[in-house]
Amino acid sequence: MDALIAATLEKAPPVSERTELRRARDEEIDARVTQQLKKSVAALLDHKAEKLLVLNLQGLTAMSDYFVVATATNERQTQALADAVEMAMKGEGRRPYSIEGYRSARWILLDYGDVIFHLFHEEARRFYGLERLWGDAADATAAFSG
Repeated sequence: MDALIAATLEKAPPVSERTELRRARDEEIDARVTQQLKKSVAALLDHKAEKLLVLNLQGLTAMSDYFVVATATNERQTQALADAVEMAMKGEGRRPYSIEGYRSARWILLDYGDVIFHLFHEEARRFYGLERLWGDAADATAAFSG
């Protein structure tokens, strides 16, 4: 067993090289998520999303890196926003882990792991106040809506 462990360790790159590989991989993932977010935000804006907000949760929680919050004026528009996000993310090769609330369309949540979309009807957004709950999160909207 010790020989197997020793052989494995000999084949592994040095720690500094592994760190560099990990950093390069993380940068690649960040660039891909940024591209996906930009396309999804553009799709939301194309479908007349109101009060669009992108919250950067990195360093605040392990749950997700970003929340995207948007408002619709009625239930049908909320569903249209969800459909637009789903199509934009699908075009980037992503499928949601979970979709909640689509039928009632008061608050639709699309969970992509590193990005969670919260699409609200106006009244539901005021009631739940995610902006207050995540007040420590940085507003990253400008980085993705340009």
